[in-house]
Amino acid sequence: MDCPSGVPHDAAGLFDSLYDELKRIAHRHLSSGRNTLATTALVHEAYLKLADVRVADEAHLLNLASRAMRQVLVDMARARGCDKRGAGLQLVTLDDRGDIRSPDEGLDVLALEQSLSRLERADARLAQVVQLHFFGGLSFPEMSRVLGVTERTVFRDWRTARALIHADLAQSAVAP
Repeated sequence: MDCPSGVPHDAAGLFDSLYDELKRIAHRHLSSGRNTLATTALVHEAYLKLADVRVADEAHLLNLASRAMRQVLVDMARARGCDKRGAGLQLVTLDDRGDIRSPDEGLDVLALEQSLSRLERADARLAQVVQLHFFGGLSFPEMSRVLGVTERTVFRDWRTARALIHADLAQSAVAP
């Protein structure tokens, strides 16, 4: 479903064709965490953020949808944390496959968001790999297609990004 002769698509049209894939990605991400948001609601929230956006192709839309889902989840974590500092933060960990583990062994989404923002300033592609894999739930082959690089490169970027984020989070936890 690439654009013929480079003509951009509207996101709404591509959303329809990718709806099942977007729901699968949202479900995979939400099923491992303590979110009150339903899979369909997360996809629809992403749609609302992207409805008027022009996209080049499916890969571009998946990238934007991944970012929109990340923003929705971070906004929800911030809203829960506003009630009382530290209250209701969703705890997560980032493992080798990008899965979210149980809350008792994790870190909060806001700390991850801050770390990811720092990584984005240092290396945008590494941050994009984390965004696509962790927040978007894309597999290594899917990320390879979205980013236009080999799976080996994506895996190497994932390992590097994960190590940098873990180091950053450890340093942030020690800092006053």
